[in-house]
Amino acid sequence: MINDLPAGLTARHPTAEDHRRVQAVLNTWWGGLKGEAGALERALLLPRLYFQHFTGTSFLVEDPDGNPAAFLVGFLSPSEPDVAYVHFVGVDPALHGQGIGSALYRAFFTLARAHGRRYVHCITSPENTASQAFHTRLGFTAAPALPDYDGPGLDRVAFTLDLAPRPARPTRRLRVLDAALALEHHPELREPRDDDWLAVVRAPEGLTVIRAAGGSVPPADRWIALYDGDPDHGLDEPGLLAAVLTPLARAAIPVFTASTYHADLVLVPERRRDEALGALRSAGYGTTAADA
Repeated sequence: MINDLPAGLTARHPTAEDHRRVQAVLNTWWGGLKGEAGALERALLLPRLYFQHFTGTSFLVEDPDGNPAAFLVGFLSPSEPDVAYVHFVGVDPALHGQGIGSALYRAFFTLARAHGRRYVHCITSPENTASQAFHTRLGFTAAPALPDYDGPGLDRVAFTLDLAPRPARPTRRLRVLDAALALEHHPELREPRDDDWLAVVRAPEGLTVIRAAGGSVPPADRWIALYDGDPDHGLDEPGLLAAVLTPLARAAIPVFTASTYHADLVLVPERRRDEALGALRSAGYGTTAADA
């Protein structure tokens, strides 16, 4: 039923007999969040009816001994024909970080699409920051916290995911400047007297000058430049520079950036050129050579 679970775990649709077994692990799995009031709230959110009438759209994961390892209770909205709803999800904390929750959600997304549903909705409590981060990573969009959503004092954060296929985006291309570069700091605020520089950044502590690296610059201080000069680069398009820097940060590659109104210049150490370009290609970027 779900093919991407860790070895030894199996998934099936739950039955009414599973209700008490799942109820028995809720407080332990949630670490006693919000004390007795929280335990009662979670128990009331998962009555037996979900294990009687929504089994075909829910999943139970078990370990080799048949103990609950994770579950997802969801349903297809009878009132909104384009909506599927994830009501309650839990994963044994001992199994966190193994992709089980994501696998459950992917299985539910597949089921929802098969029934012609476009949107998946779910909610969580404002205190459950781990759940909010998890849903954001899956691509859900969060609305601001809704006061008294489920009753007095029961605030909720609502999430929505659009299952419609997104149009393919053209590959963004980064130009790789041929010349190696060096960074200089000038405490004074006067511009360089020569013309042999690529960029100058003025700040209260002085000038940062980016110029071609001469033969005397040691290898450890030489940089290459990636130039995002896409003509579609607009100031109202958020995240463009972050999208370049994120794969480099994940690869632990140092960077230096300078931006203009139209483009971004990203410097990476010359000795890590191949590693940096590989990380960017893995993130979907193309690269082309260009003269400095």
